[in-house]
Amino acid sequence: MKRILVFAVVFASISLSAFAQGKKASSPVEQAVLKLEQQWEDALIKSDVAALEKLYGDAIVYTHSNGHVDSKSTYIGAIKSGATKYQTMKRDEIKVGVYGNAAVVTCHWEVHVLANGNKIDTNARYTHVYAKQKDGWKLVAHQSTKIAQ
Repeated sequence: MKRILVFAVVFASISLSAFAQGKKASSPVEQAVLKLEQQWEDALIKSDVAALEKLYGDAIVYTHSNGHVDSKSTYIGAIKSGATKYQTMKRDEIKVGVYGNAAVVTCHWEVHVLANGNKIDTNARYTHVYAKQKDGWKLVAHQSTKIAQ
């Protein structure tokens, strides 16, 4: 019985060590994109259109979970006018993949929005695509998909 216990402890130690060594630290680009993701969340909650102007690429395609598609100007315009107001947002399972001058973020989020006076509560997954441009990384695509309840 003691040999089995010792074997289990040794096996667990080796497994944990191998797991820790196999998991590489995130790259500087991944860290920069995660920082942009946080700036995006903060800007939406604060209705900070100046921050959104900086974060979004000029040709962003912003596809909402209901299928509606916004451009940079229509999306920021709705926030600026108060027609769209993000109340709360909770994000988890955030993953970043870097592919040269592009980065893809996948995430689960629960978001609560007032849109034209209507409360919208959404449990969804989103994909963000960032492209490295002359003036830094820009969010060029947002696609959100509702999770069936």
